[in-house]
Amino acid sequence: MENAHPAATARLEDVARLVGCSISTASRALAGNSAISPAMRVRIQEAAAQLGYCVPVVGRKTGKSKTRTVGVVIDVLQNNPFMTQLLEHLHVALHKAGYQVMLFMDSQIQRSNVSSARPLIDDYLEGMIFATATLGAKIVLDLHDRGMPIVLVVRSIGSDKIDTVEIDNVHAGAEAARHLHELGHREIGLVMGPQNTSTSRDRAEGALTNLAAAGIERDQVRLTWGEYTSESGYSAAMSLLSRVDPVTAIIAANDTVALGVLEACKRRGVEVPGQLSVVGFDDIPLAGSPLIGLTTIRQPVEAMARLAAQRLVERMQLRGPAQPVRDILPVHLVSRGSTGRPRARTV
Repeated sequence: MENAHPAATARLEDVARLVGCSISTASRALAGNSAISPAMRVRIQEAAAQLGYCVPVVGRKTGKSKTRTVGVVIDVLQNNPFMTQLLEHLHVALHKAGYQVMLFMDSQIQRSNVSSARPLIDDYLEGMIFATATLGAKIVLDLHDRGMPIVLVVRSIGSDKIDTVEIDNVHAGAEAARHLHELGHREIGLVMGPQNTSTSRDRAEGALTNLAAAGIERDQVRLTWGEYTSESGYSAAMSLLSRVDPVTAIIAANDTVALGVLEACKRRGVEVPGQLSVVGFDDIPLAGSPLIGLTTIRQPVEAMARLAAQRLVERMQLRGPAQPVRDILPVHLVSRGSTGRPRARTV
């Protein structure tokens, strides 16, 4: 901590600046909020004493005013209908608990994307739910360390410090691979999303591990990393279908990517499932339409949203488990018309 001289008119902002934390964190620490780590609380108390700052009597009684507002960080909605469903269920669950929702849309959470909103986050929001964090997302860890109640939903960031609600994506990827292998597919492609997301990483790992156990080595599986968009699925599928030895099945990162794969099949005149079987993830409403009939791994989106909202409310109200919780919800494969046995190739 840098040196500073006591000032007769020291303000809470001065304490926060000296420590390098937000004003809301300094306020919570001086009010005795147990959500602030002991080490951070001591640093803030020492800074307050060094500056001669005294907590106002009203502040001691009431602490930070309650805005009853939480932030939800979610993917750009037009890219992924699953996120639209998730947001709707989160809004309902949080509203029932008495909280308003402030929406932040971001496709790839990085510190720079959210930094401009930090004053608003620190001074107005009581908690946050992140549905689009990448592995090791610094903004999430930074906000958590500063005392902000946070819950991750859908994706994890590789840390056991924060409550997380997700499915077993490794198992989900294995289920997709098992389904295709049992149908007789051996030339399989994986069209995944960003490599720095837990969902793509774990689904790919589950599929590769399952196929390796069935005798298909990892280097035999054609793996492509991309984005969670139909354009990314279309581009990857066009490449895979242009090969002299095209795959007979594709596991897509999610249903949106799978729709891009199906569009590529239509463009190239490839029959589904006669010449190519396709599996997605999420089970968005369009996946079950008669025109699409997509085989997919269904995520319990409503249950995930309800549980994420519950965990956040518990943290904001200083209730619930003392240690962070990782909730893993079940999934199951929904078999539809986009998968079938591979057609025998003519020599």
